[in-house]
Amino acid sequence: MKTRNTVSALLLLAGLVTGAQARAEDAPGRHGWDLTVEANTDFPLSVGGRLGVESPWRLRLSTSLGYLPAAYVGLVNDVAVGLDAYGRNEADLIENALRNSLVWRTHVGWRPFAGAGLYVEGGYGLVALGGEVSAEDVLASLIGIEPPEGEEALNREYRVRSVLHMLDVEVGWRWGLGAGWTARTALGAAFTLDSNTRVEPRFQPSQPLLVNIFSRLAEGELDRTFERYVHLPVLSFSIGYAF
Repeated sequence: MKTRNTVSALLLLAGLVTGAQARAEDAPGRHGWDLTVEANTDFPLSVGGRLGVESPWRLRLSTSLGYLPAAYVGLVNDVAVGLDAYGRNEADLIENALRNSLVWRTHVGWRPFAGAGLYVEGGYGLVALGGEVSAEDVLASLIGIEPPEGEEALNREYRVRSVLHMLDVEVGWRWGLGAGWTARTALGAAFTLDSNTRVEPRFQPSQPLLVNIFSRLAEGELDRTFERYVHLPVLSFSIGYAF
């Protein structure tokens, strides 16, 4: 009887030790829902904020909202013109239409390794609400289209609004800084798939048909320029807090 009790006690002790080891091994790999709020910049696309969610299976969803600073567009244009990617006219056109635009990006992704911050994401980007008032002669010289004749030369201005639909991809890494704080950096690219531009006169035309033709031709030329040239490498930096 004593021997049987001793064996039972040893078996119980072994089970407790094994269970404790299993719990100790499981703990580091345990992962629940993760919500992160970040201050973020996606150079040269936007400066703003980002909200990210990661599931227990390390599937990720993020959305960000920001604005496109004029300085970002100007720097990209200077580099592109210097490399002969496109000319100064195209650079000025892009800068006039897109600076200070609203930028919204939504991505889905995956963090493949439980013990590492490496992740991959892809998704949709929208650049919208940009646009400046442009004098007719400036707009005509940028797009290479003759303005309509027979109008009063003063106060012939047009408002240009553009919306770009983009495909985004990125590879990044997130660090835990302690006490819930995080840092993230990523390298990616944004490709313009489609552009919708609206050119609207800010004067009362005496020949509406000619002005309408000029506006539609300008819209087509702007859309072709954006779809051809606005494809950007994107470098992202974020500081955030995880809940």
